[in-house]
Amino acid sequence: MVSKIAKGDQKAFEELYCLYYKQLCQFAFLILRSKELSEEAVSDVFFNVWINREQLTAVRNIRSYLYSAVRNQAINYLRAKNIHPQDDINVYELEMESPEPLADNVMEHEQFRELLQQAFDELPERCRMIARMHYNDQLLYKEIAEILNVSRKTVEAQIAIAIRKIKETLKKSLFF
Repeated sequence: MVSKIAKGDQKAFEELYCLYYKQLCQFAFLILRSKELSEEAVSDVFFNVWINREQLTAVRNIRSYLYSAVRNQAINYLRAKNIHPQDDINVYELEMESPEPLADNVMEHEQFRELLQQAFDELPERCRMIARMHYNDQLLYKEIAEILNVSRKTVEAQIAIAIRKIKETLKKSLFF
């Protein structure tokens, strides 16, 4: 797909855009805390990808490249516009892929989903970002480490913390 885009294939570019746009907006939101700015940052990244498409042949991992570009664009927005992120973190909720619940379990499923979302939202900011990148966006530890410019061990530690804290929150809520 990348080589097609580098040669000017608009259809391949549209496929890339459709494949990553939503995930990248959610990722940008973790930094910018503004849905509009997140969408703008991601759109800017895709615009730049298209303008500089010939340079894509040097990109080994397009997913990591896009996430890094969005991270950098979001940070640039924060700096240039002197933005202070808001605390509304629920615009992009945790996405859970699960089979359709049975009719009589719909209420329990929704309550559990809300509880899980609450537990996720209570994580420390960096931990929440890394966990969302791993679980929502299905990025590998190595990719997350590259994107955030941290060690793989840091990513592993943050995921372990997230799992432990979410388990603790769920245990308290479900059994008490």
